[in-house]
Amino acid sequence: MFTEWWRRVGIAYVLLYNLPGPAELIPGVSDVFEAAERWLVVLAGRRLFGLTLTIFPMGSGDTTYNYVEIVVELALAVLVATGWHLAVRGRAVSPRTRDHFTIFVRYLLGATMLGYGWAKLIPTQMPVPGPDRLLQPIGDMSPMGLLWTFMGASLPYQMFAGFAEVLGGLLLFWRRTTLLGALVLTGVLINVVALNFAFDVPVKLYSSHLLAFALLLVAPHVPRLANVLLLNRPTAPIELRPFPARRTWVRRTALVVKVGLVLYYAVAPIARSYQMAEMYGFLKPRHALAGVYRVTAFTRRRCRGRRDGRPRAALGAAGDRRRRRIPGHPARRRHDAAVPADDRRRPARVDVPGARVRRRALRLSRRGARHRHAGRNPRVGPRPRRADAAGREPAARPRLPLDQRVSVPPVILCRPRAADATATSTR
Repeated sequence: MFTEWWRRVGIAYVLLYNLPGPAELIPGVSDVFEAAERWLVVLAGRRLFGLTLTIFPMGSGDTTYNYVEIVVELALAVLVATGWHLAVRGRAVSPRTRDHFTIFVRYLLGATMLGYGWAKLIPTQMPVPGPDRLLQPIGDMSPMGLLWTFMGASLPYQMFAGFAEVLGGLLLFWRRTTLLGALVLTGVLINVVALNFAFDVPVKLYSSHLLAFALLLVAPHVPRLANVLLLNRPTAPIELRPFPARRTWVRRTALVVKVGLVLYYAVAPIARSYQMAEMYGFLKPRHALAGVYRVTAFTRRRCRGRRDGRPRAALGAAGDRRRRRIPGHPARRRHDAAVPADDRRRPARVDVPGARVRRRALRLSRRGARHRHAGRNPRVGPRPRRADAAGREPAARPRLPLDQRVSVPPVILCRPRAADATATSTR
């Protein structure tokens, strides 16, 4: 009796955890469900645990809100299972109900793992570490940043992990291969859950649930697996029941829906991963100045009244000059750029030797200069453009775009006002 009650609790919890499910494709349903769920979780957190929940994660996460949400869903599952159990007077869960529930878990887990797998097989989830990450000391990295770095540094291993996830996900779409796919995903997800807990990746709850779904598919076959692997006994085959529908047109319609779902979940993640690779990943065009450059010398030029051509020191103290520049960083982040202390906000011209000369405006600044002077010096930031005699504003000075990457030979930083910087690439 209690075994059937626990089975009903498990079925109710899995369904509640994955709400609204396919209904989220209907416009407005997801917003209404999210608002109702948030109200209930916030109320439970305040009344049961004395918590004021103010952080609401988008998607998976390991915040306090997510833990309270799990408690609320488990409590609702107990209530639903108890009512269900009393309504049927303690009878066993019917085979048709178990088959429908197994199909739901199979397709849910298979679709999820295909999405994660293709994001690794087409390496976009953990990109190749860029110059900013490679120049960062390991002690300054977060545990999750370190995990993403060493996974992105080895594309073969990342693609192997993605292949295992894709293989296990595809095997779940057919009854004959469900056990094999569940065993593959059990091994894969044990490793994923261990990495998430060991490196503090905020997907612990979600990955643990995915592992539980895989074990749920393996559970009915545990006696047979024990006979084969441990007890050295023969085992009988199980009955592969067809789709639980009595009418022929229902089974044929289910077959058409199945083919459509398999094609969608197998192809859609490929398109998304390819699009991400073109926008942010390895398929994105690289800028001509992408790389890490170390300034070796500064030389004054005779321009605008300056008549000294004296060379300046190659590299001074850490507080006087910046030592590296990383053009092409997608986050537009300024690293240790090689700029004298007195030239912190003047545009520089960049000449690329060995090809057609390109001149672009490159703004180099000292670290913290913008924050230190912002709000006090009205000349910080872009200066207003003056109109000519006809009232027309001149064209804006071209700036070096920092969101593209292309490898080029060493460059020369040429300053028209104060100093020229000869830079060599360290790539």
